[in-house]
Amino acid sequence: MATASPADSAAPAFARLLLTGAAGGLGRVLRPRLRRLCRVLRASDIAAMEPAGEGEEVVVAALEDAAAVDALVAGAEAIVHLGGVSVEGPFEPILRANIVGVHHLYEAARRHGVRRIVFASSNHVTGFYRQDQVVTPLEPMRPTGTTA
Repeated sequence: MATASPADSAAPAFARLLLTGAAGGLGRVLRPRLRRLCRVLRASDIAAMEPAGEGEEVVVAALEDAAAVDALVAGAEAIVHLGGVSVEGPFEPILRANIVGVHHLYEAARRHGVRRIVFASSNHVTGFYRQDQVVTPLEPMRPTGTTA
């Protein structure tokens, strides 16, 4: 006979959790899983998303829009940030989403007292390779932001 884990019966960890990049590949996979951790999951992206389910809010917001990001973050207790441009492309869209947008998100989090942000970036997994070096999955990880 299987027993329930403490996480199955525990109260949600957060009243409201914000997921940016909810329409992306990883966001679509994580959305139902993160839903279990909160009373309300606020899913956001600029691309089309599934409609809000029970206990969800769906908000279209561009990361480069400071006012939209501020409203998006308001009331959130934690943020899982997957939003942005994840592939090679012209600099302007990457600048707006990945640099300006991250600045807006972190500033809004600071203003609203959000103490937990999970920031996912593939760059940080392979960050210590030279820009001109081709990296394959067989290369060792060289993450940035670690002391080891």
